[in-house]
Amino acid sequence: MPTLKPMLLLIGVVAGFAMMPAAQPQDDGVQPYFWPHRSIGIPVDVKRIGELPNKPTDLQLYYAVNRGAFQKGSKLPLNNMQQLEGGKRGFLFSADRDGDFEFTVQFVYSDGSVSPRADELTPQQRIVIDTTPPLVKIYPSNNGVEWVATDDNLDARGITLQCKWPTSTEWSTVTDRAFRATDRFAWQLQPGKVLEVRLLSRDRAGNEGLSPIVRIPPDGATGVGFPRPSAAGQEWLGGAGSNLPQARIDYVNTLKFDVDYSIQRMGRSGIQAAHLFSLRDQGKWEAVKRFPMQLNASDKEQTLSLPFEAKDDGTYGFYVIPESGAGRRAEDPKREDTPMVYVVVDTKAPYVKITGVQVKPGGTRGPLVEVTWESADPNLMPQPISLEWSPDKSATKWNEMKYRLDNNLTKTTGRFTWEVPDEKVWKFWVRARSVDKASNTGEFIWPQEVMVDLEQPSASIERVRGGNAPPVTPPTSPPGGSSGGGDPPGGGSETPPRIPNSGPPGLPKVPDAAGGNG
Repeated sequence: MPTLKPMLLLIGVVAGFAMMPAAQPQDDGVQPYFWPHRSIGIPVDVKRIGELPNKPTDLQLYYAVNRGAFQKGSKLPLNNMQQLEGGKRGFLFSADRDGDFEFTVQFVYSDGSVSPRADELTPQQRIVIDTTPPLVKIYPSNNGVEWVATDDNLDARGITLQCKWPTSTEWSTVTDRAFRATDRFAWQLQPGKVLEVRLLSRDRAGNEGLSPIVRIPPDGATGVGFPRPSAAGQEWLGGAGSNLPQARIDYVNTLKFDVDYSIQRMGRSGIQAAHLFSLRDQGKWEAVKRFPMQLNASDKEQTLSLPFEAKDDGTYGFYVIPESGAGRRAEDPKREDTPMVYVVVDTKAPYVKITGVQVKPGGTRGPLVEVTWESADPNLMPQPISLEWSPDKSATKWNEMKYRLDNNLTKTTGRFTWEVPDEKVWKFWVRARSVDKASNTGEFIWPQEVMVDLEQPSASIERVRGGNAPPVTPPTSPPGGSSGGGDPPGGGSETPPRIPNSGPPGLPKVPDAAGGNG
């Protein structure tokens, strides 16, 4: 009678189902799959079971819900299993609710015996049935939004923020950073501009939840005290290359930096101080410091800088409240108030490594060099990879292979093929650099010098010098082929004839051996 151990190999899942995202295995070692339907096809290897020395006549399906006790499901003859998608055969199971389902199959034999026994059953397949899309709530605040997405099986990578102008029909996805289930985001809107925003959330079973569309600012009003975006790196901010507003996120690679802000409006008493507030990674607002200053209403320069020192890397939000000369100021920011600017402090260089360099023939101008790499960083610049070459490994200046490359294979890997343009170059070193939005640069040099000379040298013997054979003076012929002196037409010497080699028989014929002991 077959034992449980080999029988565990005979139960599977349908092909389309097997591609669903899976979570980490639980204590019992069974990896769960997530499925968005109540109907599940569970195929079994009928052919393999039929080849067992003592094959069963029937298969009994058992299932357990939410880690409970096993219950009997369908019992089907081995030669009459249900037809499933993809030409497979097995059990078609229908659940009456969502939940965490475990499945196993028991062999039933012609004499009534079974394997394994009911008290020996263990799960062979675990399927989380989830037909409910995530619940998404979104709230507008000033020039940004905040949201909460909830679901029992929420996919941490499935949060997508989109925006568009009210007159547009095309939604643009915000790609400045990865978003969490509970998060917020702000834009830099020009006065009078209104933006429509929505959020999509996906769970591990592939269900998608969509938030209502909100408009920001909610009442069309504009704020005061907006910070002035730094000039560095603006081409990489959100909305670059389109007419959507730029995301108000700055990136710095040092713990000490200045927060620039501008006064949009002041009274006749001027400004006597500025209060700086910060929050860390969506935490609570904290007062940083009150900065005394003297700014009159007649002053033309109304942009100031407040110094700040971060404790470590992370995302910081900032809010500035000016205080008038008369002592009037707005209330401290509340938890629901969106930061005037986000600053991502990133002092670590991106990870980058060349994983392979292959030289191939076939280019129109020269050999081809294929470089593969991997690079990762939470804040990678768009097109972060630069490939370079140099004949000197310690050179301070390298030559371009190709700049501004994406990870084009996966999110963290890429490939590029370079044709060597210079015929004089036959060996060199290869370097990869990766840059993040804070201008940190990671670097990796391929440890072996790359040789691109793929030609195999060849040679031919022209003549042999030395030996005892007397020199042979080749005859010359005058024009027309008659004997006598003179040069052939063209003024050159006639090519000497080829003569047999004077060595032992069997050697190949070679050109005349000139020279000797005359």
